[in-house]
Amino acid sequence: MNTCRVRKIQLLSDRSSGHPIYYCHHEDEDHDPCLLIESDRDYVFIRARETLYKVKRNPQTKNRVDIYMSLEQAVYLGRHLVKIAHHDSDISIQNSNTNPNLNAQGNMKLPNIVWSKSIRHAGIKARSRIGSEFPLKESGYIYIDLESPHSSHIKMTEHEIHIGIDLQQPTGNVNIELAELVWVPEVELQRGTNEKNPLRRTVGDMVIRIDHTTASAMGKLLCESVNP
Repeated sequence: MNTCRVRKIQLLSDRSSGHPIYYCHHEDEDHDPCLLIESDRDYVFIRARETLYKVKRNPQTKNRVDIYMSLEQAVYLGRHLVKIAHHDSDISIQNSNTNPNLNAQGNMKLPNIVWSKSIRHAGIKARSRIGSEFPLKESGYIYIDLESPHSSHIKMTEHEIHIGIDLQQPTGNVNIELAELVWVPEVELQRGTNEKNPLRRTVGDMVIRIDHTTASAMGKLLCESVNP
């Protein structure tokens, strides 16, 4: 069993779905975003079990999971993926020309993209305890970017690796009253959104399911993330 702590996990959904954003940052009180890497004969699983998420107001128009980590954490995760994969990968890693700033939503400035790569993937599922469930997306891409912070950022202060995976539209009936009320330090409140105490938070689970060749390709890229 291999675990890797990361800096942030967030689950985004199109605001038209009525689902919120689920947000877990390692600097926030009681939050500990952590990935568990497991495998069977056919697949490698990257899980985030029993993760505590803040439930935040949703300005987004995308369905996606985002995972952010330090360069050291990225190399650590990459080594575990290469080790657990059954065989080497001949999957092509492609340069990505995506520009997230073109579709930016909300007041937060996005990080600067140093480089961006993409790998084909198969399958992710995420679930919160207040009713949000993201169905598996059987065909799509894993985007892996090296990012540097914008001058306005508070939480992000150095280069980070971002893993982004598109999701399908979430399903389920969200009952926000099932999320606990919690008072957080003022520094944890999001600027520019009029966010106020008390916030709500809930527990959720996530699993990324990829085949062994994809896991191997992803692992090698993460191992080389400082100079791919």
